[in-house]
Amino acid sequence: MAKEPISVELPAEAPAKVPGKSAENEFDMFHPAMPQIPGVTKTKASPRRGLDPAAKQQLFQIMGLAGMFLVVVAALLWWIKSIPTRVIAPSPVEPVIAETPVPTPPPPNPVQTSFDESSIAASVEELAKPWSAKKFTFIKPLTREPVDAMVIRLPGGVLWAFALMEPYGKCDLEFVKDLGLLASKYGYRAGHPMVVNPCNSTVYDPLKVGPLGASTWVRGEIVQGGGLRPPISIDVQVRGRSIVADRIE
Repeated sequence: MAKEPISVELPAEAPAKVPGKSAENEFDMFHPAMPQIPGVTKTKASPRRGLDPAAKQQLFQIMGLAGMFLVVVAALLWWIKSIPTRVIAPSPVEPVIAETPVPTPPPPNPVQTSFDESSIAASVEELAKPWSAKKFTFIKPLTREPVDAMVIRLPGGVLWAFALMEPYGKCDLEFVKDLGLLASKYGYRAGHPMVVNPCNSTVYDPLKVGPLGASTWVRGEIVQGGGLRPPISIDVQVRGRSIVADRIE
């Protein structure tokens, strides 16, 4: 069997250096040499550096202006906040007071016509003087029963009205102005007119008030005689020019 020939690859020989040429002039397939231009000196490329001084100066100027602007704005804000806020209090509103009309007082002793004319005891003119008296008929409001009565104007303007029928009896009382008659007939020396009971000679004093019970007092205190109590009183009022009787005990 014939043996195959063995092939051996020898390393390629490096190109021989040409005398007189430097390594820079050697051909570099990855970095071709720059063409030679007459009058232009070949220089090596300087390594890359930062911004040039003019650009840096312009940048610094811009940053300085921006910083000054921020300082001015901050100072302005601080000044605005430092100004004390003045609160203007609202002026007090005066309360509106409604004027209340003052009622006109009624004239003294106004004339009234709402009462029953049958309850009129007398007129003011009829009893203008002290110890003036007048008989009248009082009508009881509920039963409409007539009651014989008398009204007397006492000193000081006080009016006293009473029923003529003696309490718990059937004798009519009398008003006696004659002081001599009071002394001779009734045996009582008086200094002013009196009301008497001719049946039992009881004398009632119109200027005195006597007890009727534990807490009740009535005018016409008994000053002599055996009467049981003072006369039955009737309430009277002055209405206009009339003296009106409105209720009885």
